[in-house]
Amino acid sequence: MRIETITRKGREFAVIPVKHLEKLMEDAEMLADVKAYDAAKGRLENDDDELVPLEITERRLNGEAALRIWREYRKLTQEQLAKKAKVSRALIAAIETKRKAGSVSSWKKLGAALDVGWEQLA
Repeated sequence: MRIETITRKGREFAVIPVKHLEKLMEDAEMLADVKAYDAAKGRLENDDDELVPLEITERRLNGEAALRIWREYRKLTQEQLAKKAKVSRALIAAIETKRKAGSVSSWKKLGAALDVGWEQLA
């Protein structure tokens, strides 16, 4: 590949054919994808992250309360989760039946207890 250079206002620029530029951009995008994949795989291998099972996604799409789904997935009763999160069992029941929204503070406690981001529960 032949690279020409031009200088404008004291700065040097490379001039390459557009097809070579497009190939370089495709390669850079592929490299970014590979790096993102490797980083995600590393987080999974180090137990810093987990995949969201299809069962959870399907239940969420069917309109079930995320708190109930994650609680059941973690095999906890409402009482066990309440003790672990230091919130009342009644609050958990009210959130799961969508009678109460819950405060951000409660969501954060519940998320920490379930080892899931509180944003995924709200």
